[in-house]
Amino acid sequence: MNLKEISPAAFFSYAMSIKFALAILLLTVFSCSRSDDHSTISGNLENAAGSKLRLYEMTTYDLVPVDSTVVESNGEFSFRSRFDQVRFMSLRESQTNYLTLIVFPGEQIEISADLNNLQGTAEIKGSEESKLVSELNRKMHSTIMAMDSLSRYYRSNLDEPGTEIEMLRREVRESFEEIAEEQRQFTIEFINRNPSSLASLMALYQQTDPNTFVLSGADDFKYYALVDSALIARYPDLDYTMTLNENVQEMKRQVDLRRQRESRLDSGAEAPEISLSNPEGDTISLSSLRGNYVLLDFWAAWCGPCRAENPNKVRNFNRYHDKGFEIYQVSLDRSREAWLTGIEEDNLGRWTHVSDLQFWSSVVVPMYNIEGIPSNYLLDPEGRIIDRNLRGEALGIRLEELFN
Repeated sequence: MNLKEISPAAFFSYAMSIKFALAILLLTVFSCSRSDDHSTISGNLENAAGSKLRLYEMTTYDLVPVDSTVVESNGEFSFRSRFDQVRFMSLRESQTNYLTLIVFPGEQIEISADLNNLQGTAEIKGSEESKLVSELNRKMHSTIMAMDSLSRYYRSNLDEPGTEIEMLRREVRESFEEIAEEQRQFTIEFINRNPSSLASLMALYQQTDPNTFVLSGADDFKYYALVDSALIARYPDLDYTMTLNENVQEMKRQVDLRRQRESRLDSGAEAPEISLSNPEGDTISLSSLRGNYVLLDFWAAWCGPCRAENPNKVRNFNRYHDKGFEIYQVSLDRSREAWLTGIEEDNLGRWTHVSDLQFWSSVVVPMYNIEGIPSNYLLDPEGRIIDRNLRGEALGIRLEELFN
């Protein structure tokens, strides 16, 4: 199940953010004014006797091997190196079992952990920045495990006799969103406590999966700006700080553009015109329904929550259509067959349907700043926006106010 098919990163392409995320999560080395004494990474690991550990430097686009060692029979291990620049290092037992460390010249870092779960059990001494990274990663590890557990629960119950699929989807989706929001709040609190920490750079670009950032570049821009200003004050001459600043300035430009576009969709604004083809191939414009209250609804046959909401639309359409209520439903499907099947299966044939079958490349996506579906706008008889994202009982209540 793709629990996120209703919330793609539509507004923010993240092309620049993803590039910079790699530069942060695989972090570039930067200069600082500390001594060039030897640094050590050592410790004692449970369940590790005879296991091989590898130490990597995390460069912008790669992991560079630095050293390796075999854990002694008593669980002890040690790495020793000398450098005059702070480095982001990765201590790895395998590709998926590792610790990220921020190592300053001269630091003597001690680690105790269970080798079977480095991120979840590590206790770190001698490096405050590495301790913060460990705190950050431990929470993320817990979050991802909870999300994986939910996915397994969903799959295991799909074929159970008597399972109501839509109810199961809704239950899992709501639980998933709660876990994601808890991780988001933790990350925000972490940044607020440690705005000038190098670990907060990692916090900015954390991902729960390859397509989903914990923080949104649009909605959470102020946290990017907070870390940017704090690090500029603390490390004004660092290359990576200047890169972060450039990235934040571009993000600000994008956020400002978004706000300008959204101002066109405020209550009282005239809804931007849409003219797309209906299933019969005729072009139907949104403005052709002027004189009625119109629910402009964005959906897709592949969108479970959209399909779950359709019966509510049918009930309200049947109740208020004769009083002057219309629905102009725009599909973000890419398959004509799936689109028409969804209309038929959900008994939606009484109102207006249009689509350009371009999925998230549809012309309506930037026009209405669509970041997820279902999404809708309620328009008055003059085509002005009077409400948005009315679902469930809220739609019926609003229509009753208008017509009764």
